[in-house]
Amino acid sequence: MMKKATILLLAAGFGLSVLAADGIPVGNAVFYPSVETTYTHTDNLFLQDSTMPLGDFSDSFWLVRPAVGIELPFNESSIRLDLAYQYKDYDHYTVSSHNSYYADFKGNFKFANGFRLTVDNHFIRGVQEVREFDPGGEQVFGNTPFYREDAKVSLAMPVNQLNTLSVYGLYNKVHFIGGAYQQRPFYDYTQSGGGLEWAYSLSPVSSWIINGEYLTSKPDVKRQDVFLRTDLNKKYDRYTFLTGWQGARTEKVTGFAKFGYTKMKFPDNHYSDFSGLVADVGLGFQPAEFFKVDLTLDRKPYQSAYNINNYYTETGGQLQVHQQLSRYLFWTAGYRYQENKYPDRTQDVFYSGDVLNFSYYPGTQGQMREDKISRAYGEIGYHLSQQFSIRANYQYEDRNSNIHFYDVMGTHRPFSYTENRFSIQAQLGW
Repeated sequence: MMKKATILLLAAGFGLSVLAADGIPVGNAVFYPSVETTYTHTDNLFLQDSTMPLGDFSDSFWLVRPAVGIELPFNESSIRLDLAYQYKDYDHYTVSSHNSYYADFKGNFKFANGFRLTVDNHFIRGVQEVREFDPGGEQVFGNTPFYREDAKVSLAMPVNQLNTLSVYGLYNKVHFIGGAYQQRPFYDYTQSGGGLEWAYSLSPVSSWIINGEYLTSKPDVKRQDVFLRTDLNKKYDRYTFLTGWQGARTEKVTGFAKFGYTKMKFPDNHYSDFSGLVADVGLGFQPAEFFKVDLTLDRKPYQSAYNINNYYTETGGQLQVHQQLSRYLFWTAGYRYQENKYPDRTQDVFYSGDVLNFSYYPGTQGQMREDKISRAYGEIGYHLSQQFSIRANYQYEDRNSNIHFYDVMGTHRPFSYTENRFSIQAQLGW
């Protein structure tokens, strides 16, 4: 039934592609409807090494994602709402829920005195989107429904023609849905905070910024979190100071480059805190009209659910090249390398508060985890019209972790794996 529905959607895409428009105006509003269908095959669904029980399990899935956006501009302000639904179905694996829901709101309001209020809210009710609750990539697979609410409210106040002071507030909540004994890939948590940012205008299209931010994060521990085999006293306070440039350097160079310092303090346990340098760089180079190179560099600590570790430090970089070969044909290729490092050595037996806990993989005592992750990908696509495109892409990922243990079956590497992934996608959108 799922495959038949996909074929019908593809046929509808060919039929509707003649209705060319960049959005669909309705009065003062503009609608942006779209539908995307994807077929993907992976040779390692659970992202486990061949030495593990679920390693190298091949499967395929179909994905259908209809979406609609509505934008309403007024005066020098605007609001936009994007809604999407995703249906996902595997050939063999049984997912706990086929359905994911997304809602994103952005409001931009300018006042007569020059102040500007920005409201951003991201909501997802997902299942397997693990980067939503663990953006650094410690967790690689999930099958437990969850929701996430991520909001930011910012007020920018011009001081004079060159200087602007902004104050903002942050809120982020992750909650997993399931029974009292259902194993979860991560724990619930609630984060809140805020910051100040000073922007000095270097030119009409670029600024130098100084930013200070405070965030507090508190886990909401459930009975089933004992299966995570980690110390759950992970409340922390985070202080971050960044400075750097953002905007357009020339007509061919745009982006941002920010560097600074972060401190994460975990007051409820005696394991390691983070204190060190952080970076966030994203640069785009466009040497020709239809050729672009993107470079990202990042270093940041993230909370961890591995053993006694409070956090891990993610350090990585990515290079991507995109070229429009003709009016219809385009390609993209990229490579990312990332290292996740953990500060504390694995303990086979440890205390989570007053509760005795045991390592998920006995025999890893004393090992200090370090994951090296490489990802190469490529895509080729064709625009049949302004609204309708088809794409084929391939991705290879290799995660090499030093954590290992032995038993009568030999050596096991629970966090290492390789994966080959092939996808075909059709997209219709205005």
